[in-house]
Amino acid sequence: MKAKLLLGLMLAGCIMLSAFAEESSTVAVTPGTQAATNAATTGASTTIVSSPNASAANPAATASTAASTSTTTPTETPKKDPDSSAAIAKAAAAAAKAAAAAAEAVNAAMEAAEAADKKSAENEAATEKAEAAVPKNEQAVKPEEQKPADEVLKPAADTAASTTTAEEAEQKPAAATETAKPIETEPVKTEATKEEPVKVEPVKEVAKAETAKPTDDKTAVDAKKRSPREKAPAYENKVVDFAPAANITFGDDIDDEGKCATEIDTYCDDVEEGDSKLADCISEQIAASEVPDTSGDVPEISDECREEVYAFKIQRNSNINANVPLAKACKADADKFCNVTWFFGYKSGQVIACLRDVKTQVSKPCKQQLFKVMLEAAIDIRADPMLYEACKEDSDSLCKGVKNGGGRIQACLRDKRMQLSWACEEQLFRQEMENADDIRLSVRLFSKCLPDKRKFCKDIEPGNARTKDCLEENRDQLSSACKEEVDAMIERRVRDFRLDSRLRNVCENEIFNMCAYFGDLDDMDTYDSSVINCLQDYSAEIKNPQCKAQVKKYLQLASQDIRFDVPLAEACFEDRQKFCEDVPPGSARVIRCLSTNRDRLSPVCRATLFDEEVRFSENIDFQYPMKAACVKEIERFCKDIPHGSARVIRCLQDNKSEKDFGKACNDEVSAYEAEISKDYRFNYRLHKACQKEVDKLCPGLCQTNDGSPCGGKVLRCLTDKIEDIGDESCKKEVYYYEKMEVSNFMNDILLAEACRTDVELYCSNVEAGEGRVHKCLRDNRKKLTEACRREELLLEEKEANSIELNMSLLKACKAERQLFCSAVQPGQARVFRCLAENMNDADFGSGCKYQVVYKLQRRQANWKLDPPLRKACKADVLTYCASEDAANSEDGL
Repeated sequence: MKAKLLLGLMLAGCIMLSAFAEESSTVAVTPGTQAATNAATTGASTTIVSSPNASAANPAATASTAASTSTTTPTETPKKDPDSSAAIAKAAAAAAKAAAAAAEAVNAAMEAAEAADKKSAENEAATEKAEAAVPKNEQAVKPEEQKPADEVLKPAADTAASTTTAEEAEQKPAAATETAKPIETEPVKTEATKEEPVKVEPVKEVAKAETAKPTDDKTAVDAKKRSPREKAPAYENKVVDFAPAANITFGDDIDDEGKCATEIDTYCDDVEEGDSKLADCISEQIAASEVPDTSGDVPEISDECREEVYAFKIQRNSNINANVPLAKACKADADKFCNVTWFFGYKSGQVIACLRDVKTQVSKPCKQQLFKVMLEAAIDIRADPMLYEACKEDSDSLCKGVKNGGGRIQACLRDKRMQLSWACEEQLFRQEMENADDIRLSVRLFSKCLPDKRKFCKDIEPGNARTKDCLEENRDQLSSACKEEVDAMIERRVRDFRLDSRLRNVCENEIFNMCAYFGDLDDMDTYDSSVINCLQDYSAEIKNPQCKAQVKKYLQLASQDIRFDVPLAEACFEDRQKFCEDVPPGSARVIRCLSTNRDRLSPVCRATLFDEEVRFSENIDFQYPMKAACVKEIERFCKDIPHGSARVIRCLQDNKSEKDFGKACNDEVSAYEAEISKDYRFNYRLHKACQKEVDKLCPGLCQTNDGSPCGGKVLRCLTDKIEDIGDESCKKEVYYYEKMEVSNFMNDILLAEACRTDVELYCSNVEAGEGRVHKCLRDNRKKLTEACRREELLLEEKEANSIELNMSLLKACKAERQLFCSAVQPGQARVFRCLAENMNDADFGSGCKYQVVYKLQRRQANWKLDPPLRKACKADVLTYCASEDAANSEDGL
């Protein structure tokens, strides 16, 4: 290109030299000759700078050219100059100036041309890349090729070369302009030309028009018609040698001109035929149509198209060779694991079923293809030959009218499990167990919960039951439709642990060792719902943290909903219908209803309920009503206390008198204390610490085997013999129970029963708690029934042992105790004696002094209220004063 420009420069120089020679040889110059010279100079200049890009690139060159043109173009016809030397000098100066301007213009044009060459190469590379990104059927539509810069400038250079005589310039005055015209219509982009960059947008627009899915507007569909798809010839496939050969049509796909032609044009216009691509595309649209969508943008798939796709999938799943991608991906695995047809013979779907059984051992490509097969079988029961064969009669009779697809037939059969034939139930369980890992294979659950999954579990990868566990954790926030499906899934899981793949994996050792499970994890014949219950019974002994967490999860679910507690649900089925029919499940409502009606329950239900209540006493997480009511209190007072061993429950008990403790939480804690006072086994901490002491000090007091609570007998025995308890942890728990007794009369079951009538008569308006009801009863001591008076006297004896048990004294003397008796350990009335010795001090408060004096008067009235005296004289009283003591006199006699 540079050579061509230099050639143009040389020609222009020759023309100017010719003009100079003519000017030198003669003084008289004709108008035509001068015009020819001017035209030649102008033509050379135009050749160089006629491109707008070049002009823009070098304005100085353009200005020099204009100056040259104005210098060489006369404004009037020249006349004969008598002074030839002056004329020659003038012509030489003009020629030199024109030559300098031409050289400068050439340099500018060469720089612009180099930049254009570089940019043109970049544009060509971008165009090739864009063309490569466009599908083959779209590459026919391309923008007009951009002309290289040397081709753009070539006509102008040729024009300059052709302008050799003045006569040609006069005959074709517009030659240069006409030659430069293409440059103006297709400008070369240079680095300085930013206004008109080279673009490949026409290619992008074509690609967008070809690949974009048309809307439901028919005009949009017809606006861009693709060329007909090439039909692949039919052939016979026998990749897996020991399976029958299969006839493959349409490249292993559905016919794009068949019953799905409209849907393919609408939703899959950019999809090629073959390898089930069209069928998979339509399947995706069918799946999308099954998902609730409030936007109204739901694919419309005709029933005829659905059935064509289903039929294609069914046929492929009956023979591995009919599924070309599966056969290719799984050939080696099939040869390795499933080549048994030589012995057992071939059965429809046999090889694929074998591969499903060993799916964890096959190659990754095979595993990916197997997932597609399993998804198709989960969607349509007919795509699982063995399941369909076993359940055809059941589905025809029990699920008549249920539409195929969407997992609806399998869901219907599961809902009617009790009516299924054994063969159908076994195959249905087999498919459900195979699909337990991935929520996408639980078709109805997936379709109902997809919006909730996107909301709560959007970052959870599918597989290993992770998404299902995530939905479980958010049960209370799920939509009603999704929660119903999740609850049904949990209910099936708790009845057979093998449907929870994570539990099976992380608790495998515990299942076989702790629970002595000798069944086959994959065999329906070994169905056993007791494994989860066994794991719950031995949860404290499980060392594996992952297994322990899974077992705790099921305990927590059982404590919230009776449907997830198989033993209780089965034992109390009739009682639930009788006493709690209108109580909805969840939030422990049914369990609490049964507990309220404990005395009227059947022996089996009552005993099972008792066992579950003992199990649930271990953790705040299993006390759903209390945990729900005490969220703020747990965060405020018990934030750093670990759950388990009833530690958080005890923390709530210790802080329930605090000012910021909410009433709802206080009520739940008080209800819990009343419940655990019915039987020491409901009190997890006391039960664990005192079982040996109970066997030693209180044998035979609680012999009930029908689930009836002991009624506080063992607790009364332990409090009466607290000094004989050798285990310090047990003594501590019994002492804590005594504090519960003196705080709320309802926590002393025997006293509450004996004083029920008296409380109604004299203290019905007194709020329970902080010893208020006890004080009311003692203020009315002379009016009480004998049984109530005796129970109050026994409690008063216990209170005398420690200031911690005397609620009135403890509250009134808080400052005095800190001031005078801070170093005195409670017990054996030591703190009370300290207060009595200092009550005459000037700093001793009147309120505390009143309580001390009252207690001293009570001691004088009844010797048993003086612990040191009682301990020292108990044997002598029994020997010498038994009759007087039996009268329960309080006159000091």
